[in-house]
Amino acid sequence: MKQTIYPYKFVVESKERVWGGNTLELRYGKPSKGDRIGETWEICGFEDDSSVIANGYLAENSLFDVIETYMDEIVGEDNYKRFGNEFPLLMKMLDIEDRLSIQVHPDDDTAFDRHNSYGKTEAWYVLDAKPGAKVYMGFNRDITPVEFLQRASDGTLEEVLNVYEPKKGDFFFIESGIVHAAGGGVVIAEVQQLSDVTYRIYDWGREFDPQTAREMHVELAIDCINYKKYDESKYFISGSAHHHGSLVKSKYFNVTPFRTKDTIHIYTEQYNSFIVYFCAEGEAAIKMKSDGVEQQFPIAQGEWVLIPASAPDFYITPINGEMNILEFYIEPQQEVDSYIND
Repeated sequence: MKQTIYPYKFVVESKERVWGGNTLELRYGKPSKGDRIGETWEICGFEDDSSVIANGYLAENSLFDVIETYMDEIVGEDNYKRFGNEFPLLMKMLDIEDRLSIQVHPDDDTAFDRHNSYGKTEAWYVLDAKPGAKVYMGFNRDITPVEFLQRASDGTLEEVLNVYEPKKGDFFFIESGIVHAAGGGVVIAEVQQLSDVTYRIYDWGREFDPQTAREMHVELAIDCINYKKYDESKYFISGSAHHHGSLVKSKYFNVTPFRTKDTIHIYTEQYNSFIVYFCAEGEAAIKMKSDGVEQQFPIAQGEWVLIPASAPDFYITPINGEMNILEFYIEPQQEVDSYIND
């Protein structure tokens, strides 16, 4: 195993948000007076805003620079061909105390055309939720763009939104086009395409107060929205369900939970991709051999770790009972010959 290939942890980048709570503040230390850390960027690969490695001899190097140097050894051959030196996913933690704006994200074609950016399909995994917390996800019935514009202007959009009272372990797959929001005390682990393009549709009245007003994007959002009734069977998995196998498989990312007291053997050659792990509950150790010597890399609750694509097989072992680990990776995309398909 090359010296470069080991599990990477990263320096977390905190983002102050008007809707932020204090859960992440407690995790990362009390910020300066008045700050509300509502969002942290855990792993990010923008060229001009890249996460910095926190462990091992590559510490203090940016993820972008490491990929630029080691290329497909870090992300996998297919991912490197598609995304170059940028890491293709953005991992975040959200602590939503006040209400997140009702928003929607464009698809790849629209985002590239308007912003020279990837689109933004994402997923939310609920880590904690206070009583009365809410997640707004899609519409509770089919609506029209005309009705949408009317309700966005008169403040009644909430009446046609699909509403959940989130519970720990709930999973939402949020394709581009699905309007969504949350509030009332919910902590979320988020994975998304590498994009920072968000269209705010309604900000719960904050947009009408000069002290709290933020830019709105209703006109940009109109032709990006999925106006159909929310398809729960496609986009939502309840945390109360005993789920086995992937939470979602898509061209953007795959997400698989491992809730177990047993050691897991990961065969990296089956992935052809980097792998990211997030420890949602418990504690674990990643055991990987280097020059015949086994090394252990701990991953505590709330931590993220990136396994390079060229890493050897390894084991994930729970420490002191059950672990709940989420796994993220991108499957290689097969180019389909349309003539053969026909």
